[in-house]
Amino acid sequence: MSGTMSVMGPRSERRRRAVALVAIPLSAVAVASCSAITGKTESTVAPIPSLTFEVTTTTVPPTTIAIAPRATATTAPTTQPQIPTTVAVTTTTEPIALQELILTGDGLGSAQFGADPDQVVEYVSSILGASTADTGWVDPFTFAACEGTIARRVDWGVLSLLFTDLSPVANGRRHFIGYEYGRVGQIGDEPVGLHTPGGITLGSRVVDLMAEFPEAVVNPGEPQSEIPDNFYVSTVFYGLLTGTTQDDYITVLFGGYGCFE
Repeated sequence: MSGTMSVMGPRSERRRRAVALVAIPLSAVAVASCSAITGKTESTVAPIPSLTFEVTTTTVPPTTIAIAPRATATTAPTTQPQIPTTVAVTTTTEPIALQELILTGDGLGSAQFGADPDQVVEYVSSILGASTADTGWVDPFTFAACEGTIARRVDWGVLSLLFTDLSPVANGRRHFIGYEYGRVGQIGDEPVGLHTPGGITLGSRVVDLMAEFPEAVVNPGEPQSEIPDNFYVSTVFYGLLTGTTQDDYITVLFGGYGCFE
């Protein structure tokens, strides 16, 4: 705001009077004396100027301060790797008999040649169930020409286990000596699918037999002796065939030391 302001007050009034006493000129005093003589009194007082001053008010426009908005931290989106919620579980449908009762030249699964007969029968029965036939301990010539003084044959379908008290494995005690798996003309009968470590089983072709056992020898049969075509891998692993071509197949597998008919 701008303009002229008159400042007066008690203190200013006293000052005015004091100034008036001091500022009166001597000529004025002389005039007053003369007036007193003539009987006229004329008092002339010089005017006292008012004490004034100008106050200039300058209005400063408000200052606008621009405040930048606070920066917001921006986090780049993190892409989490997708975790599969479905877990593929591979299961095998192969019966335990096929996993456990592997046919080798050393035995049948965990039953090794030379093992105790009762333990072997219990072991196989725990997998295949009760036996389908059992000769008990009899004279070796009761069912075949077996070595020793006593023999036994236990069947689970087309699988037969042989026991005697004499073989290249042991002498004078009863023990497991060999197995016969399959019957001529009965492929597909239980137990089905027992196989070697490489997968050879009843019905496998000669070409597949040679792939697992390159040392195998295929022999033509002797019709006059009623000996069928056969193959020989070793003295403890051999079998019978339908023929000697690569497409002929296995009908019987033998392991260990068998008896002769």
